[in-house]
Amino acid sequence: MNYQPTPPSLSSPLQPYSLSQCLSENPLLDQAIFFFYFFLGSVAEMAKVVDATGEPIPTSSVLMSSAKHIEIKCMSENVEFLKCKKKDPNPEKCLDKGRQATRCALGVLKDLYQRCKDPMEAYVGCMYYYTNEFDLCRKEQQAFEKACPLD
Repeated sequence: MNYQPTPPSLSSPLQPYSLSQCLSENPLLDQAIFFFYFFLGSVAEMAKVVDATGEPIPTSSVLMSSAKHIEIKCMSENVEFLKCKKKDPNPEKCLDKGRQATRCALGVLKDLYQRCKDPMEAYVGCMYYYTNEFDLCRKEQQAFEKACPLD
């Protein structure tokens, strides 16, 4: 199926196409819409903090939004993991320390979500939308840190 676009006639004024005209006349657009709808999903779906079972989804926007809390609450686990990595570069030697650090971070995310669901979702959604640019999400950050203060 070869699609050859027909250029508009220069003698007639350009008319905007409706979406239904575009869909019926342009198979490439059909494919693009199918791709974006089924493979990329909506922004709301991509910016979720937890999955259907309530487990945290550690996306970059979730981790960036919660970084200060994770830093404070998981300091000892992260320090122990880094000491282990510095002492022995063999990845197998530090698996247990890495699991402890990961378990701690996921626990912090779950706790934050349970205590401050709405401000956290707003902050994570903003960070996702603005590609983790803190400066563009200061209002949401302040509301999140007010609802869930740093210990």
